[in-house]
Amino acid sequence: MTKETIHRGEKGYLIGSAALVVLVAVLALAFGVVRPPAVAGLTDVQRAALPGGVAWTQFDERAGCTQLMVARPDDGSEAIACDTQLDQVIGWTTDGIIAVRYVDEGQRIETRDPSTGEVLSSINVMVVPEQTDDSGIEGGYVVNRSEGTLVVAQPGGTAIWETKADARYEIGTLAVSPDGSWAAMTDSAERLLVVRTDGSEPPAVWATGVREWAWRPVVWEGTALPSG
Repeated sequence: MTKETIHRGEKGYLIGSAALVVLVAVLALAFGVVRPPAVAGLTDVQRAALPGGVAWTQFDERAGCTQLMVARPDDGSEAIACDTQLDQVIGWTTDGIIAVRYVDEGQRIETRDPSTGEVLSSINVMVVPEQTDDSGIEGGYVVNRSEGTLVVAQPGGTAIWETKADARYEIGTLAVSPDGSWAAMTDSAERLLVVRTDGSEPPAVWATGVREWAWRPVVWEGTALPSG
């Protein structure tokens, strides 16, 4: 290989790299980059004040199954099970066991240990009522937008979070803790946020990598199973 050949190869590489940079810039200008609002992580004081953990399900593309996720007050989140028939979390029993709805050959509820994911019991059911409305926001809370500002508010209108946000930034689901003091929210930046419902302080990031944020309900420990 001659020096001229090497130089030509280097020149081709540089041209290709430059073209890639230009392409990325064009796409960024055309479609924009959604920058989520900056949110700090949970402090030790906040962790100590949380009334319990939360659980949700999300699909794992690599494994081809649905993960059962748990986030605890003193830690981040982890998958304790991955199953092709998992649907969604619907509650936690008084013993702290996660109750999960399945959709294989009808519907059934299986309770699993929140630490190991081990199946402890299984019952067949008819129809389990949804915990959230079509928007995924429970408890009458609302998410409003006005001139670049996003507001998450209580049913009475009191804001619990107000922030500047891109129009494409979304809150996926919102769940209120059983004692009414905290709200857990998922967002389009794949984060699990938690905020005091009295609006006394900004939200904090509890966990990241939360996929399928748009509709999967997040359920607090101590949330009663739906009746019916």
